[in-house]
Amino acid sequence: MRFARFSALVAFAVALASFTASAQQLRVAVTSAAENAPFFAAVERGLFSKLGLDVKVDVMPSGVEISNALASNTVDVGLFGTFPFLTAVARGVPVVLIGHTWNDALKNPQSEILSVIARADAGVPAGDLSKLKGKKIGVTRGAGGEPYIAGLLKQVGLSLDDVTLVNTAPSSMATALANKDADVIASWEPWPSAALTKVPGAYKVIYGGCQSCYDAGTVVTTRSAIADKPKQLEQFILGYAQGQAWARANRDEAARIAVRWIPGMDAETLMLAFKTLPVDVRLSKNTIDGFNQYSIPLLVSQKRIPQPFDAAKSVDNRFVAAAVKADPSAFADLKEIPAAQRL
Repeated sequence: MRFARFSALVAFAVALASFTASAQQLRVAVTSAAENAPFFAAVERGLFSKLGLDVKVDVMPSGVEISNALASNTVDVGLFGTFPFLTAVARGVPVVLIGHTWNDALKNPQSEILSVIARADAGVPAGDLSKLKGKKIGVTRGAGGEPYIAGLLKQVGLSLDDVTLVNTAPSSMATALANKDADVIASWEPWPSAALTKVPGAYKVIYGGCQSCYDAGTVVTTRSAIADKPKQLEQFILGYAQGQAWARANRDEAARIAVRWIPGMDAETLMLAFKTLPVDVRLSKNTIDGFNQYSIPLLVSQKRIPQPFDAAKSVDNRFVAAAVKADPSAFADLKEIPAAQRL
């Protein structure tokens, strides 16, 4: 009996060592954002490992840090926002979009991961963006909240010169409101929801609503990773799509999983943040049109990039197309992309 148990343990150890040796490593950096709940669920539910991937995860504060990591080749894949991605492309970093995190493939423009939240005595009525004039606005400089607030201000005839931007880390947004370091904050989920649940009297000024913004979450890799690890990237997007499908059907459970990965976050806040967030890895012509029509011109107007460029050259649909073919069930609950909008 002891020999049989010992033999079973040896066999398990050999099998584990064999998997570890054969698994293909992929280094993935993600932000501490609600949109990444499907990714964390895919990791914990073993979806990547079932596909032969050994995914090494690094959670970073924002897309600025992730784009720098991609530029230095310390990660293979990054999950972050539109604006740091496009800024990296404009800087000459050889990055390529291969999928979306939060996204509605049928919409352009879109900004529904972002919100403006005010403290109780901010003097900015819900829906009245004109009252932002003269206010202190907490944003993470270089990330999605900054162009988002610029777009909203433009809609009411204001500019960034009419407000004071307070550079605020995403996880410090609620604290900035509570301490009155900012009158309002502009950020991506779950940080608006965190402010609503943690700061007494905080309220939502606007959810999304930017008519000149296209800010869908991005799954980004590098040209060298595409050349060196095409099969791993194909399997990654497949596992990620499967994780999104599971998360869309199990939103509260996906949020509870994500709590274990996002420092300082609680289940109540993350469930609120993820409740209606659209998560769809698919790329479409709306992706390229949104970048070219809205995102890039906004970055140029803010002097964050020197000149416009064609985003199509930095978008590669092959990995999503392979995932759709390999597992159609992972996309069955999503609306079909009209033929005219397909890549």
